[in-house]
Amino acid sequence: MMAGMSGDWALRPFGGVADRALVEALWLAALEGRWPLLPKAIAMVRDGFFAVESGRMVGCVAVDLAGSIPLVLVAPGHQRRGIGTDLLSAALDRLRAAGVSTAQAGSGGTGTIWPGVPADLPEAGRLFANCGWQAGQDTLDLVADLPDYQAPALAPGSLAPAGITIRPAAPADVAAVMAFEEATFPNWARWFRAGNGDILLARDDAGAICATLLLDGPGADTVFEPMLGRAAATINCVGVAPHVQGRGIGTALVARASELLRDRGAGTCHISWTVRESFYTHAGYRPWRRYRMFRTSTRPH
Repeated sequence: MMAGMSGDWALRPFGGVADRALVEALWLAALEGRWPLLPKAIAMVRDGFFAVESGRMVGCVAVDLAGSIPLVLVAPGHQRRGIGTDLLSAALDRLRAAGVSTAQAGSGGTGTIWPGVPADLPEAGRLFANCGWQAGQDTLDLVADLPDYQAPALAPGSLAPAGITIRPAAPADVAAVMAFEEATFPNWARWFRAGNGDILLARDDAGAICATLLLDGPGADTVFEPMLGRAAATINCVGVAPHVQGRGIGTALVARASELLRDRGAGTCHISWTVRESFYTHAGYRPWRRYRMFRTSTRPH
């Protein structure tokens, strides 16, 4: 146990899998009516701290030692007392001890619940801001109802811009796809390497890969299944090489991926963690959730 820095509570580290039930109880209390319980999100919580007052768990923070704080919760009636501040401070200490120099709220680790701090949890945003975390560009998630999906006029059906061929990747394409990602979108390479989903690619008239994305579903592995349904699908890591951007290739790629998922029987398709709202709305998607990105140095202020 560690004494709380600002009050009569103590902080204790997570003790293992059994503690996930306590995190679940705090989630239900703190997020009631705003976010339903997301079991896959709770399953990601493996490291962190509880705030304990009079034998009761009144708050928790999750720590991802790859560099993020994916979750912080304080029970109603115990907020605005410094508990969240103490939890964040303990989490930064833990990250610092692990050699992490910069921490992010939400994303940035090996597992992600939210890209950042959900905009519909303003008290969480205030906590990070009041603790000196720097706010970055807002991001958003979008969705589309695939049973009724119709490709936009710019990319009717499966047609692609002139000279561009769009098709699912075959096993023989994987090496070329990985070379494209490493050279063009290196931050996404690990997701393509993991093989969690199918790859859709576009080739130019010379046969070179010029755009890719990942798609999964129905039954996609998403933490948002309770909100999106068991037939949910996902589209991620949409990337078009800079020298061919502006030709409608990205829109055609998303449209074709959406058609493929629709024809497989997918329900709602989720696109996460983007700043390109107008691009995706043009492709037939609508905004769903918004997030504020925060990051900070782990060095004491």
